[in-house]
Amino acid sequence: HRKTLGLEKSALDSLAESEVGFALYQESKDLEWTEQEEKAIIKKIDIWVLPMFAITQGLAFLDKTALNYGNLFGIKAGLHVMGSQFSWFARYVGIGYLIFAEPATWLLQRFHTGKVLGVAVFLWGIVAIPGLSLMTPLWWRLHEIPLRHLTWYSFSGVANIIGGFLAWGLGHATHADVAPWALIFLTLGGITVMWGISLFLFLPDSPPSAGFLTHHQKQIAIQRVAKNRTGTKNKTFKIQQLYAAFLDPKTYILFFAAVAAQIPNGVVTNFSGVIIQSFGFMKFQTVLLDMPGSFIHIVALVGSGYIAGKIENVRCVMMFLGNATIIVASAVLTYAPRHYRWLRLVFFWFTNVSSVGFSMSLVMVSSNVGGFTKRQVTAVFLFVGYCVGNIAGPHTLIDSEAKIGYPTATKAIMAGSAIKCGFHIILGIYMYYENLRRDKEALEKGEVIPEEERKKLAEEAGMRDMTEHENKWFRYVL
Repeated sequence: HRKTLGLEKSALDSLAESEVGFALYQESKDLEWTEQEEKAIIKKIDIWVLPMFAITQGLAFLDKTALNYGNLFGIKAGLHVMGSQFSWFARYVGIGYLIFAEPATWLLQRFHTGKVLGVAVFLWGIVAIPGLSLMTPLWWRLHEIPLRHLTWYSFSGVANIIGGFLAWGLGHATHADVAPWALIFLTLGGITVMWGISLFLFLPDSPPSAGFLTHHQKQIAIQRVAKNRTGTKNKTFKIQQLYAAFLDPKTYILFFAAVAAQIPNGVVTNFSGVIIQSFGFMKFQTVLLDMPGSFIHIVALVGSGYIAGKIENVRCVMMFLGNATIIVASAVLTYAPRHYRWLRLVFFWFTNVSSVGFSMSLVMVSSNVGGFTKRQVTAVFLFVGYCVGNIAGPHTLIDSEAKIGYPTATKAIMAGSAIKCGFHIILGIYMYYENLRRDKEALEKGEVIPEEERKKLAEEAGMRDMTEHENKWFRYVL
């Protein structure tokens, strides 16, 4: 009996060292708090952490889309490149992301997340999406994640609107010593570098290291996120969880869905300017007419996140609605008569709804993958798919099709969205039937217990860094 207790104590000590917040969780297991106390903590986190996530995502997106603005303001002529050569610029961004995705997430696991993210953004905003996705469940509860996750992701739309005004203004600086396209790159790059320093100094790693919370509030914060059943952040890379990620069907469903999702994104993000211009608009008109699409992007993401947080098990439904919208929009772009340029423009704006499906996939990883190493590897798979799609997307934009509205690119948007929709349906069906299987297994083994007790056992297993497959009390959120 003493030996068993000694082994248990050793395991707990090991968890306290590797699982962020585990010691705090253990010391406050019987803690009770009021609704007012919880609201005060959520408010602090929303004021302090959420804006940092949102601005980081926005600036990372601006860095990526600077090529889109540069394309309108003479970067091809300035660098003496042809259309096919320019497409490789967009691909190189994806290739760079692809190479550094896994090393970046390993650093995020092993070291202080705020410091790693700050340095990475200072050098290049490469870990923004996977880094922020891994950090989101460290701060918010399961029903709070969709709105917060899609809110910070929506700042790519906010950034695109701000970037549009910047590009419009800098594009008029035709008498400066530096070309307008170069001014755009220098301005956006300088802002991102300064923001990287701010992240390094002020972004906390997790609730236990948050200086804006009292010790009592940290205890409540860690108890809150423990209820997500997926644990917090474990600093030890576990090889068995790596294998588990490779054997999990969800990993491959999310990967192929991400590839399909980002082929349209590779077109819309990098070439929205030239596509709108192909409808018959002038250069400066094009910059301004690109902005309503970003507004639709913001509304679609925040609205979907709000609904998914308020109504239980509708995340897959929101993914389907987002995918269906872009399929219809791209079909109109492809087949509507060329002279209906305003109709085509409005439906092009709605292609920005495509982000709902991909961003909700990130929410699925945050909510439905247990074990930090497994969650990290799954996020990398999804991000590799993101990169592959963004590398492939620019291939579909053919310069010779400019006068006819780039039909190959619009067909690629439609096909990619349809394939993505199919994989998201498969994901929802898989998780639904897996929940039924687990319920049936519990019934057969005589392990049916009250729902609150099951959730508590799932929570405790999650805080021991168990994967969702190891945790028999775990049920998927749909």
